[in-house]
Amino acid sequence: MLISNMNHHDIQRAVRAKRIDRTLGDAPSLGRLARAPGTGLRKLIRRGRRHGAGTRRKRSRRRRVIVVWSVVLVVVTIGVLSIAVWLWLLFGMDHDGADVSEHAATPGVQERVISRFKSPSQSAALDLVKQALKVSDPDKVEEFFHLGSANPGVVVDFLRNMEALDGAIIGYHWLSSMDVNNLLIDGVAVNTLLRDKPHNRLALLMPNEKGHWKIDFDAFARTVNPSWNELLAMKSGQGLVRVVIAQDSYYNGIFSDDKEWVCYGMASPDLEVNLFGYCRRRSPQAVAMERLGFTEQVISDNNNLKRATLEIRRTAGAGDRQFEITRVMAEDWVMSATPFDENFK
Repeated sequence: MLISNMNHHDIQRAVRAKRIDRTLGDAPSLGRLARAPGTGLRKLIRRGRRHGAGTRRKRSRRRRVIVVWSVVLVVVTIGVLSIAVWLWLLFGMDHDGADVSEHAATPGVQERVISRFKSPSQSAALDLVKQALKVSDPDKVEEFFHLGSANPGVVVDFLRNMEALDGAIIGYHWLSSMDVNNLLIDGVAVNTLLRDKPHNRLALLMPNEKGHWKIDFDAFARTVNPSWNELLAMKSGQGLVRVVIAQDSYYNGIFSDDKEWVCYGMASPDLEVNLFGYCRRRSPQAVAMERLGFTEQVISDNNNLKRATLEIRRTAGAGDRQFEITRVMAEDWVMSATPFDENFK
């Protein structure tokens, strides 16, 4: 219906086509086609080929850039690592000695002292201590004890009177390694009971030059020189003591200046009172005491107690229980050939 309303001129103006006569079977003629840009199959294909080749070239260039930068980064990394290794080799050895010295001067985890002598087993250590405490013949004393400041007769007398001092032995407790002062030490606690109160002594075992393990008698007897009674009575003079110590804060009398002195509480199982020891700040003795690893708590805290062998002096004007600590001889009750505070002079 729409076609019937349109006249011939309208159609001609819209299409502008010629009439083409053709016989049956002839292909229809499209007439003359304009060569507009972008038309034509061959041109389209050529453009597509050029576009694909350009993309491949761009991708190839990107790959080459990535490879080049990767190589550059690898070379730079290898160079940096080579310089770091060279610097470590150049300067590392110079610091080894300082590191070892700093580690040796700093308190830390107790380490086993290297020795060519094997420690006794638990059963062997306990048997040795039990046999030693039964010795009554002076000629056999040196088989079981390092004498130190004592002689065989003194050792026998001490063992004979030990039950009166400490009570009957009720057991032994193996403590294994207790190395200090660069000495190889194993420990056994000897537990006693006196008038329903527990006591103990430390049997500290060390090898002699032949590897024979013995008890250090001075540590076991907690030897002091002069006696505690003499030390407490004297107004001047000095002595060697084996004590347990902890940091304290009693500053009084001639030791009242806490900027000049460091205070420590001192106690002994052989004393009924606690004493106070003072080190001059920044002295070798003060540094040696610090290396024992204290925290600032009073001596009543048993977890903070440290054993030490000290040289103390009664100073004029000091209180009855006040002493100056003039030497730190050992960081336990066993003394070595070199006083402990020598390491900090």
